[in-house]
Amino acid sequence: MIIHRSRLLRRIASVLLPALAWALQGCPMILVGVGATSGVAGTTYAKAEFEQVHTAPYNTAWDAALHALRTMHITISETQKDRISARASGADLDGTSVTVTVLPITRDTTSVRVRVGTFGDRSASERIQGEIAVVLKGAS
Repeated sequence: MIIHRSRLLRRIASVLLPALAWALQGCPMILVGVGATSGVAGTTYAKAEFEQVHTAPYNTAWDAALHALRTMHITISETQKDRISARASGADLDGTSVTVTVLPITRDTTSVRVRVGTFGDRSASERIQGEIAVVLKGAS
């Protein structure tokens, strides 16, 4: 059976990227889904940020993050984007600060970090990441 090169690379990336992220992060990683079907390579929660690696190009993940924030009625007050990172800052309906940072990892994988509030709110961050994943799934 011949595996197409892109599939092989995706499989390798879906295994190596979470392992690399775990090794560099210094905290345990919880795998929530691996592979192109889920679109999520892995997640971590550290320093009040919930990070998720998505199987999507940088610009696609950035657009999905902005769309997800707007869908969740989070007012975006500031955005910054260049080739190596993007950041959106705003607040939800009760005034709690929300910051989303998007970082390219490879051509087809992107790290999205979400921080809600000053000290972090894991469940709120997970909901935002979930909405980003839904938007990405609809875009593919």
